Amino acid sequence: MYSKNSQDRLQEILDFITEITLGNYTYTLSLKNQKSELEQIVLSLNTMVEEIDTSVHQINFEKSKEVIENIVFTLDHNLHIISYSDNVSTILKYPERDLINKPIKLILSENTKLPEDIYELSTKSFEQNLPFQVSLLHTNGYIWSGYGYFHRMISKESLTYTLSVFKEVYINERMNILNQQTGAHSYPSEYRSLLLQDQRDLGKRLHKYVTQRLDRKLKKLDVISREVGGSTSKIKIIFKRAYGETIYAYHLRKRLEKAYTLLKDTSTPINEIAEECGFKSFSHFSRSFKNKYHITATQIRKS
Repeated sequence: MYSKNSQDRLQEILDFITEITLGNYTYTLSLKNQKSELEQIVLSLNTMVEEIDTSVHQINFEKSKEVIENIVFTLDHNLHIISYSDNVSTILKYPERDLINKPIKLILSENTKLPEDIYELSTKSFEQNLPFQVSLLHTNGYIWSGYGYFHRMISKESLTYTLSVFKEVYINERMNILNQQTGAHSYPSEYRSLLLQDQRDLGKRLHKYVTQRLDRKLKKLDVISREVGGSTSKIKIIFKRAYGETIYAYHLRKRLEKAYTLLKDTSTPINEIAEECGFKSFSHFSRSFKNKYHITATQIRKS
């Protein structure tokens, strides 16, 4: 049986997985200072979500762009929040009552260390333009990490500081259009696979294109990309991720598998089978067949 703390942690993990399935790859989940199977799961999930974020937008790079997201806090001399940029509520999901006049440390993760000498930090940040890593806590316990600048504000009034945090994020125009139409600010569940739909559809078209041409040599990649409706780099990435081989290696393997079946199940002459499987040169067919099956086509026919 799980302890109460473990049950709470498990629920946090399940909520985080839900965010991932909704298409939100901006956050990670904070790690607890303990060794357990649950924390190993959290570590794996954090690694996975970063890989997914990169992969999704690399594959959909025509529709994605990298932008800088910036949130800002104004702090008093005790480092209590006195104001903040309006996007803080959208990104971290805190209501105003949980932020105003509250210590900034309440929403900083354990990984963010502010030095005891705040004056020294603000001076260095200003004079040397030195950023430091900042991990902010989402209201659900997720982590929003970026790089921050800490400045002491010059004023005749009371002493104040600003903490400005920057993070590189991907913006996808399809999701932006969808959010504008629905009024949503995050990925709605019924559209959680929308970002990957282009990839799946293109993958299906590409696979159909390849398997319908086992009787001939494939054209060059730029021609294939035009005919299936995707860029050259995109079809290479999608196909390799889906089938573990390049388009041409997969196509050759399928032609040889077709030849093997025809040799076993029909009496069609071997040279005709070679032609039917797209080999103009019989010697090329023979070499390719033996390289794959470590036996000649003639020996297969006789077996």
